[in-house]
Amino acid sequence: MSEALTFSDLRKRLGADNKVDWIMEVLAESNPIMDDIKWAEGNLPTGNQTTVRTSYPHPQLRRINRGVKASKSTTRQVVDTCCLMEAYSEVDVRLVQLAPDKEGLRRSEDTAFLQGFTQDLSKYLFYGDTVKNPDEFNGLAIRYNSFDGDRGDTGYQCINAGGTSDGKQSSVYIVDWGDQGVSGIYPKGSKAGLNVEDKGEQITLDENGGKYRALVTWFSWDAGLAVKNVRKVACVRNVEIGTAANKSKARRDLLEKIIIAKNRIVNPTKPIAYVNNDVYTEIELMLSDKDNIYVTRQDLQSGMPKLYVQGIQVKKCDALLNTESVIK
Repeated sequence: MSEALTFSDLRKRLGADNKVDWIMEVLAESNPIMDDIKWAEGNLPTGNQTTVRTSYPHPQLRRINRGVKASKSTTRQVVDTCCLMEAYSEVDVRLVQLAPDKEGLRRSEDTAFLQGFTQDLSKYLFYGDTVKNPDEFNGLAIRYNSFDGDRGDTGYQCINAGGTSDGKQSSVYIVDWGDQGVSGIYPKGSKAGLNVEDKGEQITLDENGGKYRALVTWFSWDAGLAVKNVRKVACVRNVEIGTAANKSKARRDLLEKIIIAKNRIVNPTKPIAYVNNDVYTEIELMLSDKDNIYVTRQDLQSGMPKLYVQGIQVKKCDALLNTESVIK
């Protein structure tokens, strides 16, 4: 894959285009994870093929007049496919004519579509499952779904928080985005991000087959997820919120699990922990715990404060659920 870029990087390289700026700003605002992902062009028309090293050759101790045997590393290939997302926005021409701010009306409708794209893509990043739906791509919850394995296996990167109520679990995902670790991908020969095309005025059919004139906008986004190094992701699974009698102890236990997971990230650069609203609240409440030594907050002059666990920023992601199954 080529050098991975964030949406902010891409926006700077695309030049002065208000529409492009607006699109990327909306994507980041509607879901913060969109501003973190680094995107890279895949090496396949449908996605990307990654060669993952599974073992390393080791030196042998040699004696005088004795040779050593040849050795080699082993690898395996992983193919990640992209999903193809498309949508059309249709706004009645008469409605636009009646609006005092015609461009604003269309943009407000387009913004809803942009948010819908980011919500669905975020869902696939965590819960995409090609077995249930071959049109999706496998998300992190599918790739990191066991506690078995040695260093270098996905199971080793998963820490069990101990939840036992099926359908009432959540997870913490720590991701170190980067070209050599985890990145979003787009098909070879295409471009990163959401494509938006104004198709102008067209004759459109309503749900009963009646015709009317509408201004049409076409949206498309081809995207996938590549994990080139499994040790660039770590997670805490089976996180159960709201059942512990001793809330303070439960929070400390969760923080300890997050720290254990954090230390299984290899050569971390800028890992980010993604949680849902409830887990974020539990972590933030630790700020008032007199025994807290793990959680800190950075207050900004403008904007919301940033929350950290042992130096790792914690971000809320609406795609993460409280209804996951127990991983045994």
